[in-house]
Amino acid sequence: MRFLKSLWRRVEAELPAAVAPQPTILAPLPNGANPIHRFIDDMRLPREEHRRDLELRLGVRPDPIYRSDAVIFDAAIGIPGAMAPWIARSDAGMPPQFPITRFSALTWFQDDAHANLDRTARYLEAWFGPAEIGKQWNTLIATWRSGIAEVGLIAWPPAWQSGDLRNDAEDRQPRLRTACHVNVATGFCLSMSERERDWVAGFQPIAFDGSVGTARMARAGTSAPYDTALEYARAPETLAASWQGSLGLSFGDEALIIVSDQLFVVPRESIIELEVLRLTPAKGGGGSSLHARCRTQAKARDAQTLFLAQASDPDGMNGLGRQLAARLGCPVEIGPYFPDA
Repeated sequence: MRFLKSLWRRVEAELPAAVAPQPTILAPLPNGANPIHRFIDDMRLPREEHRRDLELRLGVRPDPIYRSDAVIFDAAIGIPGAMAPWIARSDAGMPPQFPITRFSALTWFQDDAHANLDRTARYLEAWFGPAEIGKQWNTLIATWRSGIAEVGLIAWPPAWQSGDLRNDAEDRQPRLRTACHVNVATGFCLSMSERERDWVAGFQPIAFDGSVGTARMARAGTSAPYDTALEYARAPETLAASWQGSLGLSFGDEALIIVSDQLFVVPRESIIELEVLRLTPAKGGGGSSLHARCRTQAKARDAQTLFLAQASDPDGMNGLGRQLAARLGCPVEIGPYFPDA
């Protein structure tokens, strides 16, 4: 339950409104290829080899900067100013049967976050053309996107940060305070099988008081799924606009379908149980959220938890949880009340 509470807090985090620079949308290359895929391939980053095979072949080692577990691509082509080789985060909660979907690097030229991001952006202009650079919250960003593949730059100028925050990695490596983070998403997402297409074609949304996902979540089909979501995320080939922000069941109740930041298609036999987290008003306003615990091949988890829906009433998800559990033939746990601290 503590994990679910932290998960809900993460998806519920709301920040003040800000006008962020828009991503540069890239057209396909003349041969129809994705320009970001070409960049990944030219950097010699393996975007098609499965995580299990890569971790066996290259090993899992501490990230040289942050010391967390990572696959380190020593043979990849580094970009100018790179502080270390390209890496991909490794976590035993990531399903191993899919390709790695995200690679990252850090660049640093001088003790100036704006200059480091600007110089990295100018290097990438040779691949993608210029991108708008601007402020989003307390960060400086620039983004290129092709389909749902993406290259993003982000830096945290020290003058924009709260002075009371500590970061152990920055204490060890002070250049991190002004470094530019380069994040590459391949956009990999499984296509629907014929059975899944039939389920989605027979999608029956369920009306309830509350919302699917959060107001700030991206719309399904506009962003790449994270590695932890790959088992149930599917490319929304034909998705009615009216289905955005909805959940329900396939005809015959054979699958749970969620349309939030991704299209999730979950066979009923893959659902272990549903859980309702309930928070009473305290420092926060309280509310409730509904989650599905699903079977996974990730070696460090007994289940993959999908965030389904939420309501402002601490008991607002009880009815939906019971309704879905009855139709899917799985148990539902209505959790105890916790103060919304």
